[in-house]
Amino acid sequence: MKKKYWVFLALFVFSLGADQLTKVWARASLRPRHAGITLIDGYLDLRYSENEGSAFGLFRGMPGARYILFGVGIVALYVVATFLKKAKPEQTRIAAELGLLAGGAVGNLVDRVALGRVTDFVLMHLHSHEWPIFNVADAALVVGVLGLLIDSRDEKKGATAEPAPAEEPAAKKKRK
Repeated sequence: MKKKYWVFLALFVFSLGADQLTKVWARASLRPRHAGITLIDGYLDLRYSENEGSAFGLFRGMPGARYILFGVGIVALYVVATFLKKAKPEQTRIAAELGLLAGGAVGNLVDRVALGRVTDFVLMHLHSHEWPIFNVADAALVVGVLGLLIDSRDEKKGATAEPAPAEEPAAKKKRK
């Protein structure tokens, strides 16, 4: 098996496993608590939340949203598989980013299918300004997408860069 597939598989399994293990912990340890756990005062807390919608609570309360989001997740996995197949064997960084993306997508799909909602528990904030609560799958998705965006920007720069001027043949140099 090509190295890119091993890298993809390793990051996929790692991100999916970490997501599911931390969600099991959050449901067992954080849900019964009425207050969250402060990790870094004023910046990072663990607080249990359930999200029936998508990222940032979009589609929350919308009839059929669970099925729509499941379908979007399946399409996203198809796109990831297509990109992985098209990636060159030496593009292991792309494979890693796609592995994170797939692991995050499957992690949230598992929650949607099994529970009908996604378990979130990480709360980042700057004193009173709070970022929406998220989970390990969301973090893997964001890291994967950001990496792919950076890589695509680098590829575009390389494709539009001016080619280096060719050196003059030695015979022409002697005549000058």
